[in-house]
Amino acid sequence: MSKAKFGYKDINKSDKPKEVNKIFTSVSNRYDLMNDFMSFGLHRVWKRQFIKLCNLSSKKKVLDIACGTGDISIALYKENKEIELTCLDPNPDMIEICKEKFINKGKVDVNYQIQGIEDFLPNKQTFDLITVAFGFRNFTDHNKALTNIFRLLNPGGSFIIMDFKRPRGKLYSKLFEFYTLNIIPKIGKFVAKDENSYRYLGESIQTYFSPTEIKDMLDRAGFENIKIINLLEDVATIHIGQKS
Repeated sequence: MSKAKFGYKDINKSDKPKEVNKIFTSVSNRYDLMNDFMSFGLHRVWKRQFIKLCNLSSKKKVLDIACGTGDISIALYKENKEIELTCLDPNPDMIEICKEKFINKGKVDVNYQIQGIEDFLPNKQTFDLITVAFGFRNFTDHNKALTNIFRLLNPGGSFIIMDFKRPRGKLYSKLFEFYTLNIIPKIGKFVAKDENSYRYLGESIQTYFSPTEIKDMLDRAGFENIKIINLLEDVATIHIGQKS
């Protein structure tokens, strides 16, 4: 049976969606707060840069993968209130929080889908823009997911990924490793009362693909004009790929 990375563990690929779902069910209520604590608020700066790169003025149909509690989805909508938005996430607790946020803003015509991207097959629906922020590393089958994403994009459409990376400098990389594996779980224990889930999240960052490996995966899936943007703090990157 084929294996998938789950932090430092190798588990059966068929078990990973269930295990990841357990993590996000556990952390959903304190997820937004933990993001602020873990990144010292920097995730908000990164997300603003991400939204600018989405070039939403020319986009109509948008899919936000692993939408979680809806930070990126809401920012996409704020940038262009005319978009037709689909929020995709395999975790119903996260989707419910996302939905509640949109309702509180008076936005009710959002298409919510509780599913992973690997098996998301909407009937004859395609998109001008597909995004995933801090969710790509949690996919079960990255190649299958990328094949499906490419299929779902309209010609001329863009796919944009933002996620963590290991810093390039040796000392900085060691400090970041210590922070993700030792400090983040302790913050999780204090803020979210869940040390184990945040230990997984720290491990998932350390075992994640390099920016070059992700670029190669995008290239093999058929994407063109691929760009890698290293964010200023060198702990996160944005990848942009297009479908010709």
